[in-house]
Amino acid sequence: MKEQYLKNAELFVEQVAAQGELFGLFGEDQGWANCHAHDNKDATAVYLFWSDAKQAAKLQSEEWADYQVQSITLDLFFESWLDGMQKQQVFAGVNWDQDLCGLEIEAMVLKNALVENLQQKDVETAEVE
Repeated sequence: MKEQYLKNAELFVEQVAAQGELFGLFGEDQGWANCHAHDNKDATAVYLFWSDAKQAAKLQSEEWADYQVQSITLDLFFESWLDGMQKQQVFAGVNWDQDLCGLEIEAMVLKNALVENLQQKDVETAEVE
C-alpha cells in the first residue's frame, strides 16, 4: 500500500508542477478539509490536496458533503500556504484516496519536491530550445 501512496504523491508533484494548480475541499463555515495525522505524531493536522478536481470531488461525502472543490494556484500555494503550514506543523496529504489514506508530507518537503520538479522542467525546456 505504501508504494501506491508514494506513486500518488509523485503524480501529485508532476501534475501540479505541470498545470500550475492544485485542489482542495473548502467549507464556507469549516474552512479547508483536514484531518488528524495517522503516521506523524508531530503533525497538528493534515490538510488535504489533490492534483485533479475529480479526485477531490470523490471525498465530497459524509463529513465533507457541504464542501466545494476549490482550485489553488501553485503561486498562491507557495506564497501563502506552505511556510505557514510548516510553522504550524501542519502536514500535507496529497492525492489521498477515498479511505483517507496516503502519505503525510511535511510542507517544506512538498515545497522542495515541487520546486525541484519545476527546475527540472526548466532545464528540459532550455535543452530543447
